[in-house]
Amino acid sequence: MLRQGFLTTVAALSLMAAAAMPAQAEVTIMYPEWIASLVEPGIEAYKTETGDTVNAIKLPGQGYDQRIALDLSAGTAADVNVIDSFMVSELAAAGYLTPLNDMAAAWDQYQYYLPGLLEVASYQGNVYALPTDTDVRMLWYDKSNFEKAGIAMPWEPKSWTDVLDAAQKLKDAGVQYPFQLPAGTKQGEAATMQGVYMALLGADVPEGDRNRLLNRETNQWIGDSPALRRVFDLYHQVYVERELNPADLNYATDIGAAVRQALADDKLGILASGSWEDACLWDCNAPPSREERDALVGWTPWPGSGEPGTKATTNISGGWAIGINAKAADAEASFKLVTSIFDEGNFKAWTLANHRMAVRTDISESAEYTADPFLAEATALAADTTGRDTIPGYQTVSALIQQATSDLLDGASVEEVIQSYHDALVDEFGEEKVITYE
Repeated sequence: MLRQGFLTTVAALSLMAAAAMPAQAEVTIMYPEWIASLVEPGIEAYKTETGDTVNAIKLPGQGYDQRIALDLSAGTAADVNVIDSFMVSELAAAGYLTPLNDMAAAWDQYQYYLPGLLEVASYQGNVYALPTDTDVRMLWYDKSNFEKAGIAMPWEPKSWTDVLDAAQKLKDAGVQYPFQLPAGTKQGEAATMQGVYMALLGADVPEGDRNRLLNRETNQWIGDSPALRRVFDLYHQVYVERELNPADLNYATDIGAAVRQALADDKLGILASGSWEDACLWDCNAPPSREERDALVGWTPWPGSGEPGTKATTNISGGWAIGINAKAADAEASFKLVTSIFDEGNFKAWTLANHRMAVRTDISESAEYTADPFLAEATALAADTTGRDTIPGYQTVSALIQQATSDLLDGASVEEVIQSYHDALVDEFGEEKVITYE
């Protein structure tokens, strides 16, 4: 009897102790390896503060977008996910993401986010992800190869003709990849953003969204236009007519690694890419010194086509973001992990160390940020930038654009590619959702 009473007392005390201990949460997060130096310190800070368990899933960058979309649609995604911002509207429209407005409003650092960048990660008035960074796009060039080809630096092309002429000089000087213009389905969104859209925005006069994939007033996709035809002709000249670049980098197993190796081997002339290359042309998480980078490469804004009435330079911005799965086991714990990643100390250190464009004023207005000459100059380009057509359907259209550039690589004519692209849009969205400009 005494023993039974003793055991009963022990059991009761154990239950009381268990009840007094806060329940530990387990949060899962998935992210691409290139952003590990932002995410992983945030994970450690979160675990130290909360005692919770974090299951971190780090994946290669290649194919990451497709994995996120598949996992969310299958209901197997992590609680917290790093997402390319162009995906947010469709994922939110499908009900895969948690709206963050209420939780974010209670966080004291939310006030510093730039409203325009929050809009990129929003859908129908709700914020569904917090941006990690933004970007601008430009043409990078290898200084040693420009010197070899006799091209004056700093290079400041005023038209596509200037770019093609420089590529021809690089080709004549024996440079293997004179103008690496992203193309093909394996390039994914890079073909759309770093290539097609950057050229498209300066291809024709800007009135009436003639230089876009979408007419934003009518929400009709543009199936044929002078701007699209000029862009497709630019690709045709680079890869087929003038053979100003071999196509093989667009099919590499790891395209980013292949581009970096081409730069290291002095085989690269001009690269159409973005501001992240200030670090990622070497190692996104550990770039060389500013002096070393500036000695190797330069950059210049994308020029307009040079046709009458077109823009002198163009820009389009995107970036990545972190969102919460609508099926997250504990949305509040998940958001706590997000804020640990974005805590000012961790976020600012990552932004500066990796030469990323800031998305918050507490970072962009800091003395350390404005002291970096590249960040200061590149951020100024954002004053005249635009964003993707972030409405449901954009991912499909982007995939069709990527296929169009792939067809051009394979030797299809501009007329054939325009017709195929137009017909594919009609098949996908219906004739009433597709417009043609003369």
